[in-house]
Amino acid sequence: MYRTEKIGDRVTSFDLAGSHAELRSVSAGQTWRIPDGVDFSAAAALPISHGTAHHCLFAKGCLQPGETVLIQAAAGGVGLAAVQLASRIGARVIAVASGKERLARLKELGADHVVDRHQEDVLQVVKELTDGDGAALVIDPVGNTLQASLLALKPEGRLVFVGNAGGGALSVDLWPALQANQSLHGVFMGTQFAHADVYATVDTMLQAVADGEFDIVIDRVFPLADAAAAHEYAETGKPLGRVIMKP
Repeated sequence: MYRTEKIGDRVTSFDLAGSHAELRSVSAGQTWRIPDGVDFSAAAALPISHGTAHHCLFAKGCLQPGETVLIQAAAGGVGLAAVQLASRIGARVIAVASGKERLARLKELGADHVVDRHQEDVLQVVKELTDGDGAALVIDPVGNTLQASLLALKPEGRLVFVGNAGGGALSVDLWPALQANQSLHGVFMGTQFAHADVYATVDTMLQAVADGEFDIVIDRVFPLADAAAAHEYAETGKPLGRVIMKP
């Protein structure tokens, strides 16, 4: 099911028991060998950001080439990964974020259309871009945008919600979704990496990074000793991509 790493191998890992330490012990099923050419920062960010995005887009969202996908919070780690992965298969990507520089970067990474959530009505833009139909798939890591995400879906579309970065209650009116035969899928990746197919997907994406097929966007790297500053920056600094801590 899993490869066997040996002492001295460079690995990245995932564990629900925390990560703020110079050393930690994890099971073999939660480690992935880092290919040559991939640095530790990129490898550390990939399992959660790209593993989550891939699971949301394909395992749950069943995204197909040519379909339109709306990605909320597209400037975050999962959002940036979703933009790149969806673009790679030929989907039409609408990315929601804020700020000119962040929106421009999303275009560079593969978004076909970008929407500034502070300046534009996301639902209106999606309807205009899809001739009134709506998106086939919406990826929503925010939580408090779920109702708007449902409204942006086409009939029989799929909504995948992952996390609650916006805080607050995850409450929506499901009657319109029922009438439109739409599907809602929740994703919590903490339990998914133990599945062989998910584990293998992370392996494949690490190799794709080594082969230069896509980038892992790192906004800033902090020393582990500055963990408090790293958290403050992640929460208030509007980073583009992942914030990494190094021992």
